[in-house]
Amino acid sequence: MDKIKLRQICFLFAVMMPVTKTIVYPATLAYRSRNDLLWSALCNLLLEGIVIALVMFLAKRTKCTFFDLLRNTFGKIGAKIIYGLFALFFFLSALLPLMEQKNFVTLELYENVPPVISFAPFFALCFYACTKGFKTIGRVADIAMPIFAFCFAAILLLAVPHADFAALLPVGDTGAKGIFGGALHGMNWYTDCLYPLFFLGHFEYEKKAMLKTLGAYAAGAFAVLLFLATFYGIYSDIAILQYNTLAEISKYTTAGTSLGRVDLLFVFALTLVLIFYSCVPVQMCVHCVRKAFGGCSPIIPAAAVNALLLVFSIFFNYSFVELQTLFTQKLWFVFAIFAYVVPILSLLLRREPKNKREENHE
Repeated sequence: MDKIKLRQICFLFAVMMPVTKTIVYPATLAYRSRNDLLWSALCNLLLEGIVIALVMFLAKRTKCTFFDLLRNTFGKIGAKIIYGLFALFFFLSALLPLMEQKNFVTLELYENVPPVISFAPFFALCFYACTKGFKTIGRVADIAMPIFAFCFAAILLLAVPHADFAALLPVGDTGAKGIFGGALHGMNWYTDCLYPLFFLGHFEYEKKAMLKTLGAYAAGAFAVLLFLATFYGIYSDIAILQYNTLAEISKYTTAGTSLGRVDLLFVFALTLVLIFYSCVPVQMCVHCVRKAFGGCSPIIPAAAVNALLLVFSIFFNYSFVELQTLFTQKLWFVFAIFAYVVPILSLLLRREPKNKREENHE
């Protein structure tokens, strides 16, 4: 069976999850919540943390996979239908981050090659990852841990001295509408809590596993909040104009006057982590497609999903703003249902086959 270790799941939350929220998300959040952006992000982070805790509680009570739980409750056909819906959801959740990263590489890393050509190799890497399953997610998390820890700390050390954290005051200036509006429109950046649900049965539940996982998630959440606070402290009222925040937050460091953009060295490294993490929802999509179609070989669904994503990335090449508006303002409820409601309801699923329960009762 495809396995992933608890340590690797912790790294996934602590060192890979924060990077996804360092490009377009900060400016988008600043547009909705202004100086209350930390409180909007905190709402999402707390909700994700609750979902992770509930899923880990479920992992403690059963060794079944999520597919097994669905099959025990709704039958094999019902489980396949639900996995098919999740395949569509993961495809949807993978599209905007890919477009986000493609634009980031093109605009900030001075890439002059046409985007279709420069970004096409990603899909070759992603295809390979999709054929290997969950174990590649774990191995990449191990690799990403030291890269993120060093480079993220370096960027913040360069940026924090230029931040005026008083810009975050007064608290609650935008009111409940601004805070909760920012949280709702940021839903598509907070789907990481869904991954442990699909890791059920693929990792060994260790002693204090919930504490370790939540501790790792708390570390990642703190990194997100510190990044957002520093970003708004630097740009304040013009924060909404600073798209591709990862490349903007530390560009005013004094080292840049004599050595050039030294911060870009760390940005390049974090972009590598972001590339690896962008593969995860695509891998989840392929996993769900395989389950929905009876455990077929991963090569065909991996090729089909990556080819479709490549086509969509070409089609929406000049429509990122429209796509982002659709995801954040119109489809936020889709992300809320799949990433939060479904994992919570999974606690009600049968942990053993119905026939077995009847036999034990007799």
